Amino acid sequence: MRRLQLASVLLGAGLLVSLASCDKNALSEQDSTVMTADELSLVKAAGFNSLWAEKHQGGYLIEGDIYLTKTQLQDLASTPLTHNFIVGDEEHYRTNYIVSTPATGVRTITVRLTDGFPAYYSTGLDNALARYNTYTDLKINFLRVSTGGDIVVTAADLGTSGGGCILGRASGFPTSSGDPSSGFTLSNSSCATTYLNTVDKVDEVVAHEIGHCIGFRHTDYKRRNSCGPGAGESAGSIGAIHIPGTPTNVSGSYNSWMMACTNGSPLFNDDDVIALREVY
Repeated sequence: MRRLQLASVLLGAGLLVSLASCDKNALSEQDSTVMTADELSLVKAAGFNSLWAEKHQGGYLIEGDIYLTKTQLQDLASTPLTHNFIVGDEEHYRTNYIVSTPATGVRTITVRLTDGFPAYYSTGLDNALARYNTYTDLKINFLRVSTGGDIVVTAADLGTSGGGCILGRASGFPTSSGDPSSGFTLSNSSCATTYLNTVDKVDEVVAHEIGHCIGFRHTDYKRRNSCGPGAGESAGSIGAIHIPGTPTNVSGSYNSWMMACTNGSPLFNDDDVIALREVY
């Protein structure tokens, strides 16, 4: 997977575009993200990497990818850790809970895009849903709706983290009752749209966030090696179960729709399709 030369871009809640900026306001914002000892303990108790967490807009940005409230962390902290089937350092993973599907037929997951986005975001969403729906042998498919929605995509200025602007922020993973995560937020700030400036890039980010909503973790979750040196993620109580048939050793150049860092391509590779078919 090609690395972007001018900016390091992370998919998911921690999708960052590096910006060179340092002023008093930036320093004050950085101070506001510092976790207390009790908050770090809560993150650890919930099964996440406490070294990869910061306060953000009333909640917590965990492992550069998932936005959780304090209540959600407390709920996870009260859930016993499960055994996680980790075979290699980097491979396709799913969470303990996935979207429930009928014994016969297909479950349709509805998706709604709220107002507040540039027009081409709508096309990017359509393309992402169409790409999932190409695989007609899956037990799930996606339908875009104008009201309601199992997965709702909202617009907001997500601000910055670690010196860059956040492009997207997931709201979690599937529930224990078998429903997808309620949705995710894409940033509509001028900083974010500097990167998300084409239909393909919106397609790429939307498909990745939908992957989280239906139970997929980062392909390189253990080491996040697509982003270069840095902290890995934790299996936690949400789980990190290896998906049979997918590689047990991938490099930072491996091109998967669920890698933590991106090269700007929205496509599924052959192993991504194996993962989708194995889970759904």
